[in-house]
Amino acid sequence: MNGQRLAWVMVWLVCSCAIMAPAASALEENMYVPPSTGPLDKENPELIAALMMNAAYVGVMQQARMNGVIAYIDRISDGAGTTSLRWIQEDYLAAASSIPLMYTSDEITAARGEMRARSIQFLDETNTCMAVLNGSDTDLMASINETRSDAENILTRVPGSLWLFQGSARMTAFNTSAENRAALLLTLAREGVDVTVAGNLSGQIDAMRTGLQSVLVKDRNGTISSFNSDIAHLNREFRESVDESLKNREIQEKTAAMLAMK
Repeated sequence: MNGQRLAWVMVWLVCSCAIMAPAASALEENMYVPPSTGPLDKENPELIAALMMNAAYVGVMQQARMNGVIAYIDRISDGAGTTSLRWIQEDYLAAASSIPLMYTSDEITAARGEMRARSIQFLDETNTCMAVLNGSDTDLMASINETRSDAENILTRVPGSLWLFQGSARMTAFNTSAENRAALLLTLAREGVDVTVAGNLSGQIDAMRTGLQSVLVKDRNGTISSFNSDIAHLNREFRESVDESLKNREIQEKTAAMLAMK
């Protein structure tokens, strides 16, 4: 009987996430993640397990779609147009990768709501990039379909390969984010951008690794949400610092160009 109930919950979750709201474009149909609704027997272990499994599947497939967008925008912008998209994806994966460390349906539902919000934000940023860069919807969808198909094939061939369903997923996402920050800072430094403040903030974020390891070991309810709140604050400061450094460089370049004309 329990197995039948779990199966029913899984079917309900998959169906609720498969229904797409009317969209204005094929891109929206592929990137939009609607909220899931339905009867919640709050702390039912079967429901929580189903929520986790569903979030892991949706998360992996949405990550694949985002990768397709980032790959395409990277290509048409010569690698200069995806910083914001990567940041949004990092926030999305931070929420998705935290779900295996959660214990209540309310906490998981909130994390899934964050995933949806970041998906919408990613879609808005994608539309902006496409307009600025005069991108091709057809080529963008081809890139999305390729990465999505690759993800589906992996899930089919390798049972249990949902990395977002693993307890170590949050650490994996954290380490990937750290690598992305380091690569961005190196690129900006080579371009002559002053990243001193951003580098210090990045170091503070890296130091949070010990706190995350403690969360994984202690395995207590609510600790991952508190950790994510702290890391989100530092991430905002880091990103604002990067933006400010880029603006300062632009001002310096314009000033130098004006002086050269005199």
